[in-house]
Amino acid sequence: MSTAIAATRRLDWAILLPVVGLLALGLVMVYSSSAVLGADRYHSEFFFLKRQAMRLLLGLVVMLFLARLDYHRLVAFSPWALAGSVVLLAALVVLGGAGVRGANRWLSVAEFTLQPTEVARCVCVVYLAKLLDRKGDRIRSFRDGVLPAAAVLGVLAILILKQPNLGSTIALLVTGFLMLHLAGARPKHLAFLAGAGALLALVQVLRHPYMMDRVQGWLSHWATGSVDAQGKSWQLHQSIVALGSGGVFGEGPGRGMQKFFFLPDPHTDFIYAVIGEELGLVGTVSVLVAYVVLFLRGLKIAGRAPDRFGFLLAAGLTVSLAVYVGMNISVVTGIIPTTGLPLPFLSYGGSALVVNLGVVGVLLNVASQMQTGIRTGPATRSSTRKRPGGR
Repeated sequence: MSTAIAATRRLDWAILLPVVGLLALGLVMVYSSSAVLGADRYHSEFFFLKRQAMRLLLGLVVMLFLARLDYHRLVAFSPWALAGSVVLLAALVVLGGAGVRGANRWLSVAEFTLQPTEVARCVCVVYLAKLLDRKGDRIRSFRDGVLPAAAVLGVLAILILKQPNLGSTIALLVTGFLMLHLAGARPKHLAFLAGAGALLALVQVLRHPYMMDRVQGWLSHWATGSVDAQGKSWQLHQSIVALGSGGVFGEGPGRGMQKFFFLPDPHTDFIYAVIGEELGLVGTVSVLVAYVVLFLRGLKIAGRAPDRFGFLLAAGLTVSLAVYVGMNISVVTGIIPTTGLPLPFLSYGGSALVVNLGVVGVLLNVASQMQTGIRTGPATRSSTRKRPGGR
């Protein structure tokens, strides 16, 4: 009993409480936004809710496992995990997989589906944290410090672009860019990488008509206010309508109209719009507050991590979540064109939910070691070689 109580006290509730709140709201909103689609397509209004609940249980198991696993043990595992991620992404490109609107993003075996990109983005953070930690002051050298990290990001980015999946590629590159900045890379090196990444994104948009359509639809919506019922700006228009019709307090849970086949993907990429319609400004702001609390706590954990690897790991994982949230909400509110990224802990989806809960588990483990009083700060030189699992 005393052991269980001690373990409970070691849990970082500033991380857990906003996550639990988002997960609970996510289940409610997945049901509300998908009931009509589930009844029409699968003859059960609970179809998507049941699947999401099962994935949530799996995600909680992963979270608890990683919360108890010393994060230093991830060091030895990270090269193999990175190699496995590359193999899975390559298999998706070569063999193809389940996809949406021309993009192959899922590997399917019987009833089991896996989105390799979701796994790769977090494995990449772990590997980069290890790599940048061991580089130490050499990170200020382009050839010896920045280039190896850029090569890892480049390989993953090219494979993800082949799906094609520009949104996840941008999220991956932004996360890697910020990790390099936190590790101490020179501004001129970062500027070069930013330019290369922007050029890569531009080429990708020009090569794929559906991406160009998204950009053109986004531009025309704000430039002329026109709506293309064939799809270029329809999704954005309906998202704005949903957010605007909710007012301050919303139409009420389950009373929104956009899920009646007006707004595409109401339970996945655009669930934030449904929250705005049914729960109003109060609901959308509450979600933002929960995310801000989570991100600030994640950065605080990073700043008080017991070693530089822990700092880079916690900061990278927190930034990865923040980038996804920022890009998703920016799409829903029309700030940027559609990217196809889910909203962490809220959107329907298995791989993303399980991976994001795994991220929370790692943050909890770093926090538990922070709370023991061991603290050397983020500026400490590499210490992973002296830790369990280091090589």
